[in-house]
Amino acid sequence: MSDPIEFSATRFVHPGTERDPATGAAVPAIYRAVSYHHGDPDTPLRYDYARSGNPTREALEQAIAMLEGGDRAMAFASGNAALASVFLLFAAGDHLIVTRDCQGGTQRMLRAVFARFGLSVSYVDTDDLAALDAALQPSTRAVLVENFSNPFLRVTDIGQVATWAHDRGVLLLVDNTFLTPYLQAPLMLGADIVLHSATKMISGHGDVTAGLATARGEDLARRLYTVQNSAGAILSPDDSYLVLRGLRTLPLRMQRAMDTAGELAQWLRSQPEVREVHYPGLPGDPGHAVAARTARGFGNMVTVRLDREDLVPPFARALRLVEVGAGFGATSTSISLPPLHCHAALTEEERVARDITMDILRLSVGLEELPDIENDFRQALDTALAEL
Repeated sequence: MSDPIEFSATRFVHPGTERDPATGAAVPAIYRAVSYHHGDPDTPLRYDYARSGNPTREALEQAIAMLEGGDRAMAFASGNAALASVFLLFAAGDHLIVTRDCQGGTQRMLRAVFARFGLSVSYVDTDDLAALDAALQPSTRAVLVENFSNPFLRVTDIGQVATWAHDRGVLLLVDNTFLTPYLQAPLMLGADIVLHSATKMISGHGDVTAGLATARGEDLARRLYTVQNSAGAILSPDDSYLVLRGLRTLPLRMQRAMDTAGELAQWLRSQPEVREVHYPGLPGDPGHAVAARTARGFGNMVTVRLDREDLVPPFARALRLVEVGAGFGATSTSISLPPLHCHAALTEEERVARDITMDILRLSVGLEELPDIENDFRQALDTALAEL
């Protein structure tokens, strides 16, 4: 297992940047080669084919393994590619327990793809050990947790669930996209695999699609690498370089966005058109105490419920600074409409059962000045009210 140094933002600045012994270059080169010359068959090659290994991708994978405290990390073509590769560790007849309040794409993948191969799923509130007990089956092989769930930001105590899972011979998988290694290292809390959509905060600029998975334990890491090498959903050298570049500024970006998110959540609470604000950084939030104990911060995601559903369309149209769309985690502040974006894959009945209705807005706070974000929200709300 990698041995991460005592936490310091410094370790994000230098990963994957060991100087090239031939040139002295302080940043990794982009190696686009597909195959490597094997002039001496008696001497094994470190790299032989791009799907099996690439120096640029390896620099990123080693950096993430170090930051997460894992034995090995693998970089994939997207967050869903990483997730699908982890699901391929399981077999027909296996059962998974999954965070009930999780991204719609995860549920779509399990229903539309893996159900056909005999993988069954129970969705529960993973912050409730009694619910986990009730969902446990003899065939349960893993629990998949979003550490801050999507979209309501419910907080799961990773260490507590890790103990529960391991006592029952079950793996713990954690999607750490919302917090990133800067704010939480789930492997160090007992998780077995940690996943990221590196498209989001880690790359951070909205210009690359990538996924990461880091395993704890040599056998599990070897099995996951076998899936990566066999299925081939690898991250390209150019995109690996971009993710490494984003990683170097992650502490600065996350800290700035998180500071703004905390103040924005407080401000949103005071707006008469806002009925609910979900943000673990608020002292009254149900997950505040667990988040404060298990993470270094509360992230940059805020979810609100407006007072009326009919406010949402005119509000979204009136925004001038804040973007509206499915993505999050870039430098600019954006909002998603879960029924149309991150949870569009769910049926209407599934969305209603999870209370994901058209009055919900999921905010990804970026790097703008707080008053500019507040002013844009206020003018959009005023415009929407005037239209109704």
